[in-house]
Amino acid sequence: MKITVNGKELNIENCSTIRNLIYMLNISADIFIVNSFPVQISYNIKENDNITLIKKGGVLQKEFLEYQLISRQGLKEYKILKNSTVAVCGLGGLGSNAALSLARAGVGKLKIIDFDIVEPSNINRQAYFIEHIGMYKTEALKELITKISPYIEVEISTVFLDEKNILSELNNYQVILECFDNPESKIMLIESCINSMPESYIIGASGVAGYYDTDIFEKKSLGKNCMIIGDFEHEAGFHQGLYAPRVAAAANMQANAALRYLLKDI
Repeated sequence: MKITVNGKELNIENCSTIRNLIYMLNISADIFIVNSFPVQISYNIKENDNITLIKKGGVLQKEFLEYQLISRQGLKEYKILKNSTVAVCGLGGLGSNAALSLARAGVGKLKIIDFDIVEPSNINRQAYFIEHIGMYKTEALKELITKISPYIEVEISTVFLDEKNILSELNNYQVILECFDNPESKIMLIESCINSMPESYIIGASGVAGYYDTDIFEKKSLGKNCMIIGDFEHEAGFHQGLYAPRVAAAANMQANAALRYLLKDI
């Protein structure tokens, strides 16, 4: 009987149930998923079943996680993203959420840059949890990314980006996400990338505050290697708060624009 177990095709005889399969393969598991549905250990295995056997709290094998991405996203896309590099500058509401989406999509190398720590006021829209308060955002976000996939290469840089270090920090990255709160830092990063890093593609954001309709978000190009996403009007300020749904929507638009750029030749 031909079946797939944790991403590997197997030909197995005299194996009637999940219990028999676990015994035959000597696998420790207490979660059983067949063809995307949870089943009991007494489930009767059928020809061509796709079976996932998982131990609660265990670390999944790299090959199994890769198989899951390939099955959902495609082999060609997986290979390109696995060998892609993205730098995320600023790890607040935009950067923290965008970085997690890129990690879930299978981008192979992420560089995350911020000098700040997690504060209580960050929890309303940023990807962090209460236990991260007081940690550097770089370290807290790397912890979260590792929980998604321990096999992604994550480089952290706990620095304040300025004209003196921006080229050394961001040189050779295919995509750079501008996710700053500070307008001066936004302008500095975008101008530096456009003028000094023509081989990199920069994706920024402007106007993501409030709870206005996300349908008014636009994408504007600045030259050949820069895109800005947002409504270009509603910046954070007095009586203009930042809310998780709208900020995360903009962050994921940035992440999706990054994927579209990386996969443009498919």
